[in-house]
Parts: sequence; structure tokens; C-alpha cells
Amino acid sequence: MTLEAPTDRRKRRTHAAVLDAAQVLFLREGYRRTTIDLLAGEADVAVSSIYANFVEGKADVYAALAWRIATRHAEAMSAPIEGSAPRREVAAVFDRYVAFHRENPLALRLLALTDVDVSESESAARAKKQIDDVLGGLIESFSAAVELAGCDVESRALVLISWAAVNGAYSLYQRRMVDEATLNVMLGIARADLLEHVGGQDEA
Repeated sequence: MTLEAPTDRRKRRTHAAVLDAAQVLFLREGYRRTTIDLLAGEADVAVSSIYANFVEGKADVYAALAWRIATRHAEAMSAPIEGSAPRREVAAVFDRYVAFHRENPLALRLLALTDVDVSESESAARAKKQIDDVLGGLIESFSAAVELAGCDVESRALVLISWAAVNGAYSLYQRRMVDEATLNVMLGIARADLLEHVGGQDEA
């Protein structure tokens, strides 16, 4: 199975429907409680159609969904930022990272392949490598933007600690250890901490 959508139109529709259903069910029920029958019902497809597209079943669905989220993450983070001063560009990239995770509450689990052992499916192992490559590219791109803006610490380390702060804040929020107001305060602190190390005095 490839992680990308099939070229055949009918298979592509089934592929997309199953991934859309998985995104709903994995968030609502969790990966372990989601069954192939539940997926088929939510996607309005036959169980046999799921296995025709995802040979190893649920683990392959999870891997393909993780890859779809990774590609959307890359697209959201990599879109051009027109006419921004370097410091504002750093702030805008940080804001996009925050917005992506706000809009995709499963992203942290999916991108880490938290719920599936890569030994469960060849697709999961392939997804892990491809996702690691995508995330590595985003880190390097963001680090380059920080470097261009001027930075008083090692740029890659600054990017990683800012992303870790966002990830940690969202993880606490998803576990209901903090409310949304506290989450927003934490994200604001993480943003301010990042920009404190970035050169320039323009508004960000």
C-alpha cells in the first residue's frame, strides 16, 4: 500500500472517505476502540473496500492518515509569507504552527505514530521515515528564518524549544490538565520567549 491517495478516481474517493472517518473516530473513540466495522460505517463503505485500500487494516489507515496530516502540516507551514520583515516572518511561522495544532487536535499523536507500533505494518514504518523527513525539513526551514532574522542563541535549538513548548501546552490541554484560557496564556508565553531571542524591533 502507498501512503498517498490512489490515482484511480473511485479508489481515491474511498481512500479519502476512510481517512476522513478515521480522523473523526480516532479523536472521538480513540485508536484502540475504533474497529474496521466502525470505520466502514462512518465512511459509508464496505469493509472489503477498506482492506482493498489498506491491506493491513487499521494500522495502515492510521499510517496513511498520519502521512496526510504531515503533508498538510508542511503545506501550512511552508506557504509564502508576503512582504514580512524577518522578525514578523518568524512570528508568522510560529503562529501557523500553533494554528495547525489548534485545528488538528490529533496531529501530535498522529505525527508521532503514538498509537501504532511500526512493526504492525510496513506502511507505518514507511510513514515514520517520511514524517520524520518532513518534520526535519520544517525545522530546518524555520531555523533558517530565525537565523535570517538574527538570533542570540543557536537557532535550531530555539526552534525546537519553542515547538516543544507548544506541543507540551497542547498535550496538557488535550489531557484536560489546563483549560483553554490557560492554554492561550502558555502559547503567548512561548511566542514571547521565542521572539525575545530574535533580532529587530518591528511589531510581531
